[in-house]
Amino acid sequence: MTTEGTYPFLGGGVSTWCHELTTQMPEVDFKILAIVANPYLPQQYQLAPNVTQLLKVPLWGTEDPIEYGWRFPFSRALKSKIATTGTVIDRRFIPIFEQLLMGILSPEVMDIHTLGQTFVAIHKYFLRYDYHKTMMSIEVWKCFQKLVTTGWQSQIETNRITLGEITETLRLLYRLFIPLNVPIPMVDTIHSSAASYCGLLGVIGKIEYRIPYLLTEHGTNIREQYLNLRTSIPSVFVRRFLHYLVSAVVKLNYHFADVVAPVCKYNTRWEGWWEVPPEKIKVIYNGADPQKFKPQQLPDRPNIHPIVINMGLIFALKGQLNLIEAAAIVCNKFPDVEFKLYGKPSDPDYFERCQQKIAEHQLENNVKFAGFTSEPWQVYSAADLVVMSSISEGFPYAVIEAMLCGAAIVATDVGGVAEALGDTGSIVPANHPVELAEAIVQMLSLTPAQRTAIGQKSRDRALDLFTLKKCVQTYFELYQQLIRQARISELKLHGKL
Repeated sequence: MTTEGTYPFLGGGVSTWCHELTTQMPEVDFKILAIVANPYLPQQYQLAPNVTQLLKVPLWGTEDPIEYGWRFPFSRALKSKIATTGTVIDRRFIPIFEQLLMGILSPEVMDIHTLGQTFVAIHKYFLRYDYHKTMMSIEVWKCFQKLVTTGWQSQIETNRITLGEITETLRLLYRLFIPLNVPIPMVDTIHSSAASYCGLLGVIGKIEYRIPYLLTEHGTNIREQYLNLRTSIPSVFVRRFLHYLVSAVVKLNYHFADVVAPVCKYNTRWEGWWEVPPEKIKVIYNGADPQKFKPQQLPDRPNIHPIVINMGLIFALKGQLNLIEAAAIVCNKFPDVEFKLYGKPSDPDYFERCQQKIAEHQLENNVKFAGFTSEPWQVYSAADLVVMSSISEGFPYAVIEAMLCGAAIVATDVGGVAEALGDTGSIVPANHPVELAEAIVQMLSLTPAQRTAIGQKSRDRALDLFTLKKCVQTYFELYQQLIRQARISELKLHGKL
């Protein structure tokens, strides 16, 4: 199983999904390859006994990937560095590196199979030769500079590309390609948690070793990357290069995966736009444990003020700024309403903006950050209303967990949220605080009995469609199917069937 920026080093819905699959399938041995931002992140989850290996691949925080590499003893790493001469780089790496860049930047001139084989060739080169010495070489710099300044600049609407922009782009490429430096273990199936760089190992495993490749899409990676690049990369040139790179990576993932398993039907629209054949797509909903997430018997609470809760990491895509704007409007109708925002701040700058927004509207008595909770079922059950204000989602656990707890829910129409709620909650457009506020006011204006009836309807729907047992069983059967098909193909290939 390959992950990126999630399990087991960070929390969130994808990590919950990974943890549930590994802990609930004791009959399957898992090796986890986790791409992380830096090597210093502490592990957030206790791995199941059937996780036989955890390989951390940090993109940042190292001078040389060899610091957290797989070549040991050190003499083996030293030999790879000694073998990586300028002549080797010039003759063995530059031709495939140039071909790879052409395939990324000019997709119309290279078919997807050739691009995939080029990634395999880069991977095989790094298995023998040193990554850092190669990527930092003058040969690579000259090749990259020549290609982007003479062969690609005319394709983008920008002024003259600066030396700083070229340097920054190659620096990012150095970091993003580090996973290609990792050997692929001999396993029965590769399961990627995203159509991203962690999925390239599934692509290479499929092409080179004929390992079945299963791709699960939680959010729509390409959409989220586009949103992120637009706000985080100021240079038009760097941003455009990364657009092309991300597009190539996503296209490779979609093409070479044996099965693309989005967590909701909503995601299949994007996969269709990217020409994934319908017969390759299998929707598998996330599931939660109804024995854990269920309405709780709580002490009677004096009906002093209504409580609205939001559950999720505090960062831009969860839309807490919009929720705070909505809270300011709701307070005009319910001055004593209390909004509790549960979750860790994963973006300090965004968290600070949220705090400033609270101060701006003088909501210190109405909106409070409640931090992380280890008992979300208690929080859902104690709330008068659960509100999800996300700007982008896949099929969030917070929604189905709240449904199983019998909560009345208001949520934004993103990802598979409306698909999950059906007709059991209130759905509003994302990025519309006024409409969000109106829906909250409408729900809070109902009697407790009316909200309880809505919550029971949500729970019934979740019990029918979104249980952990159903989710795990579907993946287990899919693993068996992929392995069986691969073995039949091998027998046919060798004339034994």
